[in-house]
Amino acid sequence: MIEINSTLVPLVEEPIYDVPLEVMLFLSFCYGSISLAAVLGNGLVIWVIASSRRMRSVTNYYIANLALADIVIGLFAIPFEFQAALLQRWNLPEFMCSFCPFFKIISVTVSVFTLAAIAIDRHRAILSPFSARVSKTQFRLVISLIWLTGGILGVPFLYGNRVVDMIDDKGQRYPFCYSVNLTRSQLKFYRWLLVLLQYAIPLTVISWVYARMGVALWGATAPGNAQTERDANIMRNKKKVIKMLVIVVALFAVCWLPLQTYNVLQDVFPGINEYRYINIIWFCMDWLAMSNSCYNPFIYGIYNEKFKREFALRLHLPCWKHLPRNEPLSRELSGLDSSRFDWRRTSTINSKHNLTQLSISPSSHFSLDI
Repeated sequence: MIEINSTLVPLVEEPIYDVPLEVMLFLSFCYGSISLAAVLGNGLVIWVIASSRRMRSVTNYYIANLALADIVIGLFAIPFEFQAALLQRWNLPEFMCSFCPFFKIISVTVSVFTLAAIAIDRHRAILSPFSARVSKTQFRLVISLIWLTGGILGVPFLYGNRVVDMIDDKGQRYPFCYSVNLTRSQLKFYRWLLVLLQYAIPLTVISWVYARMGVALWGATAPGNAQTERDANIMRNKKKVIKMLVIVVALFAVCWLPLQTYNVLQDVFPGINEYRYINIIWFCMDWLAMSNSCYNPFIYGIYNEKFKREFALRLHLPCWKHLPRNEPLSRELSGLDSSRFDWRRTSTINSKHNLTQLSISPSSHFSLDI
């Protein structure tokens, strides 16, 4: 062992499972597939939102921000860190030793904080439907704070990671990316902080917000005279929107759970890193976490008719281009004609007839506009 700035760096690694060539090729294919899917799929999402006027809403802008974070993971985190972990050496330029994990921390932070921002925005729109709409300035401020927070959380990697020389069991030196400017206690604190800020706390807030939102939506009825067909369409749209947003959050939670659990356990039970097949287990956990970056475009295409139609137009899929639109009222609820439809006027009629029903206004960017 040698000591660099009070951090012990092992020169001889513990023997672990020697990954055979066929497994390396399979892992390379798996990681390469999700990296390509993340960049292309989320690039399509951003293209659709940026080029279609009817897709421009606060929620869709948040979705575009989420897609951008996933593209960053696909470009900078998945391909480079994977090859370093697989080969157990750093063959890339030295600056990328700190650059790649820095952007990985930023993108993961932006992803989960954007999911929280979407949940809070939907919560406000449903429980306070007549409150002021989110302005462009407010939206830009929120997005800026999210990216700034991600950058701050990634600074320890910029400061700590360096390429150092290691010695294998044959006495040969090889470059390895290692945290040399942070002590073990500092790294432990940093890992636990990331688990809390990137996983535990945001998902707790999101779960509570969606629980309240679900209770409010399932107990709500549209204002005005009862119309069976209209009410059925509204309820169907409610369920689709809630299902889509909840699935996005649930997938994030499930995909990142094993790796976040490992990050905690390696400090509580350091012996797990001595297990012979820990490298294969880690690859499985890491691949699952990284794969979360490519699922969202498929979810949007399955559960949102507007995204499905826009994807079909961009990809020239004739079988989807002529999908039937919803009924006229549903089009208004989906935000296409929200400028000509305001439930606040119907709430005035309700008050005259002593009706006590929950009014939800599209002008407050209710979730059906996504």
